[in-house]
Amino acid sequence: MPSGIEGLPEEVILHILSFLSIADLHSLTLTSHLLRQLSCDPILHLQRRHLASQILSISLPRRPSIDTLRPPRAQIFLSRTHVLARTVSRSLISVRLNHNLSRRLPADLLVERAILLKECTSYSSPISPALIQSRQAISRERLKAGLGRKLEQRPSLTSLVSLNILPEECLTRSVSPALVATRRKVIRESLKDGLRAWVEGRAVLAQKRKADEVDAVERISVKGLVRRYTARRVAADSQNERLDAVALEKKKAQMRWGREADLAKKREREERRRVNGACSQPTRAKVLGLKRFWEGVIRAAAG
Repeated sequence: MPSGIEGLPEEVILHILSFLSIADLHSLTLTSHLLRQLSCDPILHLQRRHLASQILSISLPRRPSIDTLRPPRAQIFLSRTHVLARTVSRSLISVRLNHNLSRRLPADLLVERAILLKECTSYSSPISPALIQSRQAISRERLKAGLGRKLEQRPSLTSLVSLNILPEECLTRSVSPALVATRRKVIRESLKDGLRAWVEGRAVLAQKRKADEVDAVERISVKGLVRRYTARRVAADSQNERLDAVALEKKKAQMRWGREADLAKKREREERRRVNGACSQPTRAKVLGLKRFWEGVIRAAAG
């Protein structure tokens, strides 16, 4: 009893052989006499032609038209004219490329004009700019990887704040150290302006209070009475004698005495300095005292 496919009925073997191509049937005829006889059976080829006609009757109506396969819509069906036109087009492109390549600039001039990278001409053989860009991309990736490892190894924000390297506001408010420094600088400047205005206001109030005290003392003393009498006498003499402005000022200067005379001399000295272009310079002790005062204010504001 034969084994394998030869043990099957001939009808079953013919049905199996109907699905094979001509090349497969030809190879099958070289295996055994039975398979050769069955491969050349007319019934098998009649069945194959019937199956092929059914497939063609279904596929032929669905095939695309020849207009959709020709250029310019597609490049599937090419006539002889299309092939010749493609050949001529390729020939023209090669001629243009040869012409343009003969007129192209040398690599050194392209490097000078910053069109090519310097590395393209620094080696014995020319290197493609794409290779240079790939190498630069690899270098950037390595740099990113190194920076990532260093960022992973850096200390935490809490440890930096505990070591007084970063201000506490960077941890609580999540702001940049530069913004914190700028904010503190603005606060110090505003504090200095406020203290300066406060000191100037206190000085003005002290001078005004002192002047009021002096006026109050002079009003109830003999000196105040004498000064008021002298002023009335000068006013009466100026009205009777009709003195000009210069003579009136001289007479007023002659009638001055005590504190009024000292103040008049001081005003004359300041006027003389102003006219001569001189300015009063502060003493060294005063400058050092002001410097120590503002340094203490700044330290108090920073603390």
